[in-house]
Amino acid sequence: GGKAADLEGYFVLPTIIEATADMSIAQEEVFGPVMVIMPFDDEDQAVAIANGTDFGLVAGVFGENLNQTLRVANRLIAGQVFINEWFAGGIETPFGGVGLSGFGREKGQEAIYSYVQTRNI
Repeated sequence: GGKAADLEGYFVLPTIIEATADMSIAQEEVFGPVMVIMPFDDEDQAVAIANGTDFGLVAGVFGENLNQTLRVANRLIAGQVFINEWFAGGIETPFGGVGLSGFGREKGQEAIYSYVQTRNI
C-alpha cells in the first residue's frame, strides 16, 4: 500500500498505517482506502485516542464482550458508532458527524430538521 494507483487522477492503493495520536494522519479525516492502526494499553486510552481529534463522523468498536463494546460505544464522540460491523443501517437511520465532520443529519426523520425552523406561536 501507500503507492499511487496506475490510474489517471489522485488515487492510492489500499494502505495500512501504524500511527501515533500526534501524527497528522491520526488527526485528519481521510476519505480513501486507508486504515490507521494505533496501539493502546487499556480501554480508557483507546477512548481518549478516538476522541482526541476535531473530527467525529463514524467510529467502530469491535470485541467479544457486548457489555464492554456498548460501554465504549457510549463514550465515543461520533455521529455514528458501529459495534462489530461497519456501515450498517438503512435509510431510516440518521447519518452525520460531529465537530468538524459536519453539521446536521442526512437520512431518517432527523434530516427533515435541516430544512425547517421551529416557531412558537
